[in-house]
Amino acid sequence: MAKLLERLRPRSAGLRTWLGLTYGLMTVVLVGALSFLVERAASQKLQDDIGLRLQANALALADHMDEGLYERLNDMRALALLPGVDDPVANQALLRDLFDLMQLNYPDYAWIGVADASGRVQVASRGLLEGVDVSARPWFQAGRKEPHVGDLHEARLLAELLPSSGQEPLRLIDVSAPIHDDHGVVIGVMGAHLSWEWAENLRQALVEPMLATDPVEVFFLDKDNIIILGPPAWRGQRLEVPSAAAVRAGRRGAVLETWPDGQRYLTGYAPTLGRNTFESTGWTVLVRKDAALAFAPIAELRRQILLASAALTLVFLLLGGVMGRLIGAPLHSLSVAARRMQAREPGARFPRERGYREARELTGALRGLVDDLTQHERELTQVTAELEQRVRQRTVELSEANAQLEVLAMTDALTGLANRRHFGDQLAREATRAGDTGRPLSLCVLDIDHFKAINDQHGHPAGDAVLRRVALVLEEVVRGSDLLARIGGEEFAVLAVDTGMAEAAQLAERLRVAVERAGPVPVGHAAVMVTVSVGVVTRRVHAGEVVKAPEHLLAAADDALYRAKRNGRNRVEVATG
Repeated sequence: MAKLLERLRPRSAGLRTWLGLTYGLMTVVLVGALSFLVERAASQKLQDDIGLRLQANALALADHMDEGLYERLNDMRALALLPGVDDPVANQALLRDLFDLMQLNYPDYAWIGVADASGRVQVASRGLLEGVDVSARPWFQAGRKEPHVGDLHEARLLAELLPSSGQEPLRLIDVSAPIHDDHGVVIGVMGAHLSWEWAENLRQALVEPMLATDPVEVFFLDKDNIIILGPPAWRGQRLEVPSAAAVRAGRRGAVLETWPDGQRYLTGYAPTLGRNTFESTGWTVLVRKDAALAFAPIAELRRQILLASAALTLVFLLLGGVMGRLIGAPLHSLSVAARRMQAREPGARFPRERGYREARELTGALRGLVDDLTQHERELTQVTAELEQRVRQRTVELSEANAQLEVLAMTDALTGLANRRHFGDQLAREATRAGDTGRPLSLCVLDIDHFKAINDQHGHPAGDAVLRRVALVLEEVVRGSDLLARIGGEEFAVLAVDTGMAEAAQLAERLRVAVERAGPVPVGHAAVMVTVSVGVVTRRVHAGEVVKAPEHLLAAADDALYRAKRNGRNRVEVATG
C-alpha cells in the first residue's frame, strides 16, 4: 500500500500514471455530464407526458358528463315539442304512459312530469306529485325561461315517495324545458329528476377501461369542492388541494401535490364546461395517480442511464490504463535503460537510437487518444439523439391518438356522418357568422318515415341498414358547402349556409326525391321502401339573437318536420314566420 501511495505522489508518478489518471478523469466528467443532461431532459419529457395523459383523462370524463346532461336536456326539449303536451289534462293517460315508458327505457329518470304555467303538476310518471304545487322549485322557475340543468341536490318532495337505495339520501339532478303554445307563450314546464346513480354508473363505465391499463382514481367535486363522486371513503368531504384551486381559477392541466391522506399524487384536473344550451354545473374532475406509480417509468429510466454510465466509465477507465501504458512504454524503456546504465549493471544499454522519433510517436499517440475521446463523445451524442427521437416519436403518437379521438368524438359510428355534437358546434359557429354577415342561414331536418315499424318488423339490424342507406343517398345529394349530420335515432339534418328559403326548399325536395327514388332497401329476405319527411327553416340572424339562434332554428325546423308528418309524410314543409 505504501509503495502504491508513493507511486501516486505527483513527483513520483510516471508518464503512464499521469496519462491513465488524466484519461480516466476526463472520461468520468464527460460521461457524468452527458448522462446528467440526458437523464434530466428525458425524465422531464416523460413526466410531462404522464401529466398530459392524466389531464386528457380528466377532460374526457368532464366532457362525457356534460354530454350525458346534454342528452337528458334534449329529451326534455323534445318532449316539450310533442303534440298533446300543450293540453296535458286532456292527454293525461297518453303522457303518463309515455313517461312510464321513458323510465323503463332509461331507469336513470327518477321522475318525469308536466307542470302548468302556475306551477301545478298536471301529469307525471306513475302519477307521483300530480296536483302538487312546484312553483317554488328552482327547476320550474328556471325552466319557464329556457332549458335548464340544475346542480346536484337532495330530494325533497320525492324523498318519501322514492326512498334512496343504501344508506345515502336520494340525490337528484333537475332538467327542464319550457312548453310554448302556437304563439310562443310559455304555458308550462316539462321537467325531470335524474337519479344520482346515473352519474355513478357513468363514472364507473368510463373509469373501468382506464383501470385496465392505468391504476388511477377519479373524483368529481361540486362547485364548493365537496366530493360528490369517487371512492366511498372520500364522498362528502371538502377537498382543498392545488388542483381543485387551479380549476376554480379557470385552468386545467396536471400537478404533483400532497392530498389530505399525506400521500403525494400526480393529479390531472379539468372543469365541466356545459354546452351551448346550458351553463356548466361548476363541477371539477380530478384523475389522480400515486406519485410512486406515476413516476416508476422515470425511476427505471434513471436506473438504466446510471447503469449505462457506470459501464461506459469502467470501460473507458480500463481503456485509459491500457493506452497510458502503450503511450509511455518507449519513454519507460528509455528510463529503465538509463537507470541500469547509471547503476552500471552488466549488459545495460540504451535502446536503439531513435532521435526525435519517440517524440513524434508520443504526439501521434496523444492525438489518437483525443480521437478516441471524440469518437466516444459522438457515440454518447448519438445515444442522446436516439433517446430524444424516441421521446419525439412518443409525442407524435400521442398527438395522432388525440387527433383520432377528436375525429371519433365528431363522427357518428353507424353512418360515418357528423354526429349531433359536431353539428351543434358548427351550427353555433355558422349562426355567429351569419349574425356578422347578415346572410341567410337555412336548416333542413329529415326524419325517416315509419322507422319504428321497420325496427319492430325486421329488427334493429334492418334499421341500421336503412340508416346507412339513407346516409349514402343524402351524401350524394348535399352540396359541398353543406354539413350533413345524424342528429338522432332516425333523424338527419343539413346545414346550408348563405342559402335562401327557395334554394333551401329545393335542396330539401331533392333530398326527399333522392331517398324515394333510391328504391327499396333489402333487409334479409324482404325489401323495405324508405321515404323521409323534411322540415325546412331559413332565418337571418340578428346580432342580439346569436346565442339563441341555433335553438330557434332547430325548434322551427322540428315544427315544420312534425307538420310534414301530420300532413301525410314523404313531403317537405317550410317553417313560416
